Amino acid sequence: MRDFLSTYFVYIKTFFKARAEYKTSFVLGMLSNFYCYFITYMSYWVLMNGVDTVEGWDFSDISILYGLSLLTYAIAGMLVWYSVYALEDLIISGQLDIMLLRPQGLMRQMIFQRFGDTFLGQIVVTVIFLCAAFASRTKVIGWQTWIYFILAVIGGVFMQTGSMILFGAFSFWTMKSGALVDILFYDLRGMTNYPLSLYPRAFRIVLTFVLPWAFINYYPTLIITGKDVAVYETVLGLAAPLAGVLWFLLAMGVFRLGLKRYTGAGG
Repeated sequence: MRDFLSTYFVYIKTFFKARAEYKTSFVLGMLSNFYCYFITYMSYWVLMNGVDTVEGWDFSDISILYGLSLLTYAIAGMLVWYSVYALEDLIISGQLDIMLLRPQGLMRQMIFQRFGDTFLGQIVVTVIFLCAAFASRTKVIGWQTWIYFILAVIGGVFMQTGSMILFGAFSFWTMKSGALVDILFYDLRGMTNYPLSLYPRAFRIVLTFVLPWAFINYYPTLIITGKDVAVYETVLGLAAPLAGVLWFLLAMGVFRLGLKRYTGAGG
């Protein structure tokens, strides 16, 4: 692991040197992502400015809720989005066969395919609004909450990374998994950018125990903002970091299972 991390840092350094040769493209890529998600945050501000609160959630609460989702997604995206999302193309083109002949592990090779530098714009805009959200809160946040926040971010990154790997691994069975990813991951995960209390009970169960996107941001936000919630919601919030790690391990298991059944581009 130490060798991998040291090599990865060298790779990132080299990657940015290469990107520096095309400064305009690099800056425009970051700015486009920053602008897109800045507008999204502003749309939440406009909405909340008109109604004050939604189910007891104000703009700072929504900023933390959305910020946890976007921040963890961006960090995970920097690591694996470009490579895992393109797994179906590697399978169809036969490039995966070449990668399997190399001595380095497949997942590590895929991570080295491309560093997601464009996600940096998302991280910047998220940090700005998260800082504003925490600064606007009148109640002093204790050190326990800050530690939990860090753990929640780590758990969220594990869950987001695991989700990308899991749905990318479906390509071993379906060849094309892009449409499935859009529906099950991006569309349904986007529903957790609003309080789950807005949705029917059956929908809340799906987003908690079937596709557990609520562990990324909703349950952690309940803990961070100190909302008065049921005991089971507090337990789920405290378990969110662990849920992210378990989901990641499940995703890696599915990925290895799919890799075992892979017979090559011609099979």
